[in-house]
Amino acid sequence: MAYEGVNNYCHSMYDWSVAEENPSMMYVKMGEETESAYKVIFRSYTGAFVYFYVEKAGGITRMVEYEPALDAESEAGTINLLDYLEKKE
Repeated sequence: MAYEGVNNYCHSMYDWSVAEENPSMMYVKMGEETESAYKVIFRSYTGAFVYFYVEKAGGITRMVEYEPALDAESEAGTINLLDYLEKKE
């Protein structure tokens, strides 16, 4: 469910058309799991990453943006993952 919700969120919030020719430039994949959270990773076509930390208990998800070129990380807000478990049209 963590992957599905984050994948739906990313497809509704980001423009994926730039990756139509080369799908490997943008993706969503599972990261590490702890006792209390799942980490889901989104890679943008720009090379930046957004790490989604999904709380197992309630679905509240903290987002952290990471820019490898600058080695800079910043808080990017929170979402309720449950809002994204059904695809938005």
